Amino acid sequence: MTFPKMVMGLCTATVLSLASFSAAAQTVSQAEVAVTPPTFLQLEVTTACNDKGAVFKITNRGAKWPQTGYLKLFRADDRSLLGERRLRLAPGQKVSFVVKNKVMQGRPVAVWVKPEWYKREMEYDASINCR
Repeated sequence: MTFPKMVMGLCTATVLSLASFSAAAQTVSQAEVAVTPPTFLQLEVTTACNDKGAVFKITNRGAKWPQTGYLKLFRADDRSLLGERRLRLAPGQKVSFVVKNKVMQGRPVAVWVKPEWYKREMEYDASINCR
């Protein structure tokens, strides 16, 4: 007669374990709700041509970036990558660079900033054709 009591004890222990697991799962979901939304890019990008080539100036108009991002330079007509660099911008921080005429070879160039902390569609932030 003790056998049914022992089985009953095991069933009770299993139910308590499942209840503890369920409470832990609820805690995780509540923590996920408290996560702040990603910081989205707020960029000001200006372009110009000078005698040396194309000039790009990028200013962060938003919050400090939570992680690094990639500044990618492309040939705009065939999307071939010319170069990239990692950066992390503070509020108001500016970066600028020149793509020399020798590199451009009379073709349009474009820039795209790819953040590491969220997925962003690949669409040029700016492009220019200096002939």
